[in-house]
Amino acid sequence: MHIQPYYLIREGTAAVTLKQNEHFDELAIVVATPEDIPRIAACQDWVTEELLQGRFEKGHLCMMVVRGEELVGHTWVDFEEVHEAYCDYELQSDEAYLFDAFIKREYRGFGLAPYVRKECYEYLARIGRRQYYSISDYFNTPAIRFKKKLHAEIFRLYLYVKIGRYTLGNWVLKDYQP
Repeated sequence: MHIQPYYLIREGTAAVTLKQNEHFDELAIVVATPEDIPRIAACQDWVTEELLQGRFEKGHLCMMVVRGEELVGHTWVDFEEVHEAYCDYELQSDEAYLFDAFIKREYRGFGLAPYVRKECYEYLARIGRRQYYSISDYFNTPAIRFKKKLHAEIFRLYLYVKIGRYTLGNWVLKDYQP
């Protein structure tokens, strides 16, 4: 049995000012290309080059944060849909789904995840995307904490229940919008 409470979060709803960090001066934000697949795959044990190739083929965007030649972290963007197994719906032309934010362990604790996400918002706004959504597991406090630094709003709380291959349901437990 799989029971998964999760939040649907709306991001980028307010102007964000982050504390300047000396680590940011050495960093650059770049849009990844398929040539970056081996570097991205090397960051996380569960990520394969085939998975990443599939993301690029679907038109997903990967924003990377680099320090010189070193890949420090990344975040992914889907322009078509929120595509989690338990929450799947199409996006409008001005929306984007942000997922798979990752910062290398040795760079955690410096506020880089909010920095990367803020840079991602700015890039997406330049290409006409102004509404951003993400999903965070209910118990993933680090993810929720970094999104709150960005003034993200919890939009809805869901409960997903699955037994074996069968989905029993995906219910809205709380809608936080007035």
